[in-house]
Amino acid sequence: MTTSSLHKRARSTRGWAWWLMPKSFDLVSTGLSVGVLIPYFYDIVQGYRPYYVWDPWLMVCAIAGLLAVDRLEYWLYGEKPPAKQAIVFLAIRVILIEIVSLVDHFKFSPFLYLIIPFLACLYFGEWVGYGLAALVWIVYLVKHNLYGYEAWNNPTELHYMLLFTLGLLFAITMARVVSRVQASHARTEQLLTELEMSHRQLKAYSEQVAELATISERNRLARDIHDTLGHYLTVINVQLEKAQAFREKHSIIADQAVSDAKRLASEALRDVRDSVGALRTTQEMFAFGPAMTRLIERVRSDQCKVDLCIDGNEGSFSRQQLMALYRSTQEGLTNVQRHAGATHVRVEVHFEEQQASLLLSDNGSGFDPVVYKKQDSERGYGLLGILERLELVGGSLQIESKPGAGTQLRVIIPKDGSLQAHSLSIPEMV
Repeated sequence: MTTSSLHKRARSTRGWAWWLMPKSFDLVSTGLSVGVLIPYFYDIVQGYRPYYVWDPWLMVCAIAGLLAVDRLEYWLYGEKPPAKQAIVFLAIRVILIEIVSLVDHFKFSPFLYLIIPFLACLYFGEWVGYGLAALVWIVYLVKHNLYGYEAWNNPTELHYMLLFTLGLLFAITMARVVSRVQASHARTEQLLTELEMSHRQLKAYSEQVAELATISERNRLARDIHDTLGHYLTVINVQLEKAQAFREKHSIIADQAVSDAKRLASEALRDVRDSVGALRTTQEMFAFGPAMTRLIERVRSDQCKVDLCIDGNEGSFSRQQLMALYRSTQEGLTNVQRHAGATHVRVEVHFEEQQASLLLSDNGSGFDPVVYKKQDSERGYGLLGILERLELVGGSLQIESKPGAGTQLRVIIPKDGSLQAHSLSIPEMV
C-alpha cells in the first residue's frame, strides 16, 4: 500500500484529528514542546527571568517549527522518510531545539533533546540511536555546567540529571520497540503482497492446468475416435470390397461379407454409445484378454489368419497401460489390413514382473524404412496416437520392416512407467 493511499485512509477514518496528530509519537513530541513553552511564559509573567523583547517570539516560532516539521515530514513521506530527507528533517529539529535551548537558558528545554536519539533510532537503526543518545547525554552535561547548574553539588539538579538520563534510556528503549514493530509490520505487508502475488500466480496456473486438461482430453477423444471408429471402418471397408469382388462369382461369400460388415457396423455403433456413456459416468473395468480376443475375431478372415498369444498376469498393470497395449494392437492390425496384404499375423503379449511387451508381426509386403522416415509428415494419426498413449505410460515403440519381408511392431511398457523411451524407432532390417 502506497503512502498516498495510507494518507487517504487516515483522513477518512480520523478526520481533523489526523491533521493534528498524524503519528502516535507526535503526541509525545507535542507534549514536550508545549511542556517547554508553558513554564517559559509562566516565568516571564512572574518575572522570574530576564528576557529580551524578541525572546518570546523566537521561542514561539521555534516551538511552532518543531510541531510543523513533525507534520510536514509525515504528510510528505509517511512513517519513515528516505535517508537523505530524514537527515535534513533531523538537522532542522536539532537547530530548532538549539534555538529553544538558547532562549530558555537550558532550563526546561533539555527534555526536547530526547526527540533526537528517538528519531535517529527509528530512521537510521539502533546503533545510530545509541551514538546520538551518548552524544546528547554529553551535551547535556556540558551545557548544564556552562549555564551554572552545578549538578554535583545541588541535589535538585542532580535529580534533574537523573530524570534526564532515565528519559534518555526510556526514549531509546521505546525507539527500539517501535522500530521492531515497524519492521514486523513491513514484513507483514511484504508477506501479504507476496501472498497476493502467489494467489494470482496460482489462479493463472490453475487456468493453465484447466486449459492443458482440456487439450489433453481433446487429444484423448481424438485418439479414441481414430482407434475405434477408424479400426471398424477399415474392417468394414475390407468386407465390402470382398463382397463387391465376389458379388457375381460367389454370391454366398459376398452375402457373408455384407453380413460381417453389418455386424461390425453394429459393433462400432455400440462402441460409440459406450464411449459416450463413459464420458458421462465413471470408467468401467477393462478386461484386456476378452477385449483382445474380440479384436482378433473381427480381423480374422479366410484371407488372413491371426494368431493371439497372451501369457502372464495383467492384473498388476493399470487400465491406462492395458489400454495402451490394446490400442497399439488395434492400430497395428488396422495398418496390416490397409497396407500390408498379409496372409498371416501373429500377436504376442507378455506380462512380466517388471514390464509388459507386445510383438505384432506379419508376412505382408513390408516397407522401406528410409522412405518411411522421409514421409514422416505424411503419416496418419494412428502412429501419433500410439506414441501419445505410450508417452503417458513411459513406454517405447519400435517398428522393423523391409520390403517383401513383412513388418514387426514391438511395444514395451514398464510397470512403474519409468522407461521414458517413447520415441519411434524404425531401424533397417538386415
